[in-house]
Amino acid sequence: MHGIKKYNILHITPHLGGGVGRVLLNYTASVKNDSCFAHEITCMDYANENAKGIASREKILLSDNFFNDRYSLIKKISTADIVLIHWWNHPLLYDFLVREFLPPCRVIMWSHISGFNPPYVFVEPLFKYADLFVFTTPVSYETDEIKMLPEKYKEKIRTVWSTSGTEHFAGIKPKTHRGFNVGYIGTVDYCKLHPDFIKMCRKVDIEDAHFIVCGGPMNKEIYHEAVKEGEGQRFSFEGHVDNIKDYLSIFDIFGYPLAPYHYGTCEQSLAEAMAAGVVPVVMVNKTENYMVKDSVTGFVTKDENQYVQAIKKLHENVNLRNMLSIETKKEALKRFSLATMINDWNKIFLEILNLPKTPKSWTGKFNVDKVTYFQVFIESLGKYGKPFEDYLNAKNDMQKNKSLKLITEIMNSNYIWKSKTRGSIYHYNSFFEDNLLREIIGKID
Repeated sequence: MHGIKKYNILHITPHLGGGVGRVLLNYTASVKNDSCFAHEITCMDYANENAKGIASREKILLSDNFFNDRYSLIKKISTADIVLIHWWNHPLLYDFLVREFLPPCRVIMWSHISGFNPPYVFVEPLFKYADLFVFTTPVSYETDEIKMLPEKYKEKIRTVWSTSGTEHFAGIKPKTHRGFNVGYIGTVDYCKLHPDFIKMCRKVDIEDAHFIVCGGPMNKEIYHEAVKEGEGQRFSFEGHVDNIKDYLSIFDIFGYPLAPYHYGTCEQSLAEAMAAGVVPVVMVNKTENYMVKDSVTGFVTKDENQYVQAIKKLHENVNLRNMLSIETKKEALKRFSLATMINDWNKIFLEILNLPKTPKSWTGKFNVDKVTYFQVFIESLGKYGKPFEDYLNAKNDMQKNKSLKLITEIMNSNYIWKSKTRGSIYHYNSFFEDNLLREIIGKID
């Protein structure tokens, strides 16, 4: 141990709320009386009211809107013993990383995306920048970018499973209810949810089946899709809910079909449902396949027909459902433990304290002294930024149109590119005034 000094850990996050917010707030609340480490949370953008309320109640140091006060943030960085950056492709965070020179510091980056699907991808300068880079899930080792990463940067990688804790879901008891409830809790947006969600649910020809969907932001739009299909009475779209325990207690199974291109890693909602003993049915995406053991703790299905059949099987066979419920609860409480995450982080904090503080600066494609917002966007995309870079460097309309064709193709490759958030060109344009961001959006819309 490093004597009796209490080391200060500064958490920097793009914003605070949602799944990452639950993880970070539950973690800091659990370790607030630790004798070795003191934690403070800063947000580039906002912390939502729920996060502020929890932080106030738990006496967690939390402040937000530092993007407009970079001097104060850099001053905090200079005095912290460890800087822990909660990373994903967010415009305000990337602009800070690319544009600012940091004083001597120790930096850990904790990735909250899997890295398989653009624009949520890993780029090599991240691994040059950080002293240690931490995955939330080992499946990220399978990304092309990590496979091709030089060995000296791979040596910086660690893994800490991200969890908000499952122990407080273990005591949920099923409540008596009418019908057969197939529940979903999480992001209700086709950048995450399977694009054939309504179609898949329609195929579940169980007379008393009811689909309860909790979350946003596209809950109203997707509900209207169900209404247009004449299926509105089979769905309840609840929007954001504060107490998911109330819903988990009335779910018969957890129907969690995510898109094959989704960006998620540890899927807090899935882990929590499993801890409550609600049997999951998921698609065979890398993250879900890692979390759910097929036919042991739920069903992992390869296509929409298998998904439908799995739901019907669980409806018909109550004994099977009860058996899987016992196993999924046991597995979730063991694998997705907050105590395990706390222990793993303590090991990493002690490791990085053995490293000296060093100045940090971005080493990418562009001169950081003159970098534009459009160039920051390109930096965030790695190899997927090439058509945008070609557009930037185009000498005439013919070259621009050629690049624009490739940009349009890549934009049509998955829903994430068209999201208003999620590191898309629309996301960057919502924060920054940049002629090229606006110009490309005007031509592809």
